[in-house]
Amino acid sequence: MNFHKIFFLLIFSFSIVSCGSDDDICTSGEGTPRMKVKFKATDGKIKTLDSLFVSVEYKDGEITHLQPNNSSSVFLNVDSVFVPLRVDENGFTNIYFRTSKIGDSSKLKVNYTTKTEYVSPACGMKKLYENLDASVENPNPILNVEINQTEILNEDKTHLYLIF
Repeated sequence: MNFHKIFFLLIFSFSIVSCGSDDDICTSGEGTPRMKVKFKATDGKIKTLDSLFVSVEYKDGEITHLQPNNSSSVFLNVDSVFVPLRVDENGFTNIYFRTSKIGDSSKLKVNYTTKTEYVSPACGMKKLYENLDASVENPNPILNVEINQTEILNEDKTHLYLIF
């Protein structure tokens, strides 16, 4: 009988000790940060767009349409968007913006250099982006781009302003 009590007490003790810490879950934004994009009018004031369609070229020729939380393909009444950049070694990401479902789209080419940073055993490595530069290749509906931060280390600050 004493053997069974000791055995179960030992199993219980090992199960409590082997429980992982909070470091086992990667939910606090430790992953690769996305680029935060806000919008301005030509007069320099912050602008809210009625609708916005965003597509990103993550692989050569493959376009992914970003979706807001409501699972549609359009962002409604939006003042900013978070765009995940490529994590391969190409050094650029092509992003397409449209303000209507049918119509012209502006191609924004974002150039950068990447570096990796170790986060934790559960999260692994994350990419950080430096020397951020962007250019508008099709200036309709986006007229210009303004770089606010040249490094993407987290999602707290606005990295780019798109001028509409």
